[in-house]
Amino acid sequence: MLLMELGRAPRTSVAALAERHGVTARTIQRDIAALHEMGVPVWTRSGPGGGVGLVDGWRSPITGMTATELQALLLGETGAHGMGLLTEYETARLKMLSVPTADRAGTDLLHERFVLDNERWFSDPERPAALPDVARAVRSGRRLAIRYARSDLERPPRRRLVDPLGLVLKTDTWYLVAAHRGRPRTYRLSRIVGAQVLEEQAHRPAEFSLREHWHRSRAEFESSVRTLPVRLSIPEGSLAPLRAALPGVDVQGALETAARRGQRLELALRAENLEITAAQLLAVDGVEVIEPPELRRRLHERGRDLAARHAPRQDPTVAP
Repeated sequence: MLLMELGRAPRTSVAALAERHGVTARTIQRDIAALHEMGVPVWTRSGPGGGVGLVDGWRSPITGMTATELQALLLGETGAHGMGLLTEYETARLKMLSVPTADRAGTDLLHERFVLDNERWFSDPERPAALPDVARAVRSGRRLAIRYARSDLERPPRRRLVDPLGLVLKTDTWYLVAAHRGRPRTYRLSRIVGAQVLEEQAHRPAEFSLREHWHRSRAEFESSVRTLPVRLSIPEGSLAPLRAALPGVDVQGALETAARRGQRLELALRAENLEITAAQLLAVDGVEVIEPPELRRRLHERGRDLAARHAPRQDPTVAP
């Protein structure tokens, strides 16, 4: 849809696109980056004469694609690969690039010099065995019988009959949103140890929006995890280590109400439980927890233990 709109309008802006589609500017910027990855020559400029648009003379061959190829293209390379549509994605991408040589120069340059890597450092991406079957159920609108592993692995997996509502790829982790007994729930694909696509049609509420459900569920999950109010003081130079130590915590929002005490900043934020937060804050140079007292005590105990374990050892060859 974004590609078609850019084809109709010679120049527009990220803000205008975001308002028109009811999403954030960051979402539009991600979509533009995805178009870049596919080789679409989209230009962006900042300033009064700036905006966003397609390179003059470029024409999309999108009308020559099959429905499956178009779906794969909209999913992007990572999503298409996970759902078994990589061949369709590559075919669609080649069709996108089937423009006259003179018009393709900028497109080829983008493909050679821009890579979008969605996988985290130092970790193997999840390859859920159930993904192909789950994806087939989602695309065909059929019900699923799944076995879902419990957090206590010694107990047998739960059996669920669900109505698939959609798939979500969060960074490199897949989730299934499905209704169980009429109530939408979120299932992590790596914990689905068995999936069977049934012949009966799944029920999908007419008013259901996967995007709205996911944003709401994500916000609720993050709020439920970060329940510990923390007030701390750090040197100004420790802002970057604090952000790295507390992933997902709204440090930027805390800065808006931070108090300056000389060369130090006093911030109030919400973190996870005491044990996790104590371990995270050990990596922040010069941090001082003001509240809660239980967190101060845990850091004090850990610091004292570390100091005792890492006291300099006397060289046995040196006389006292």
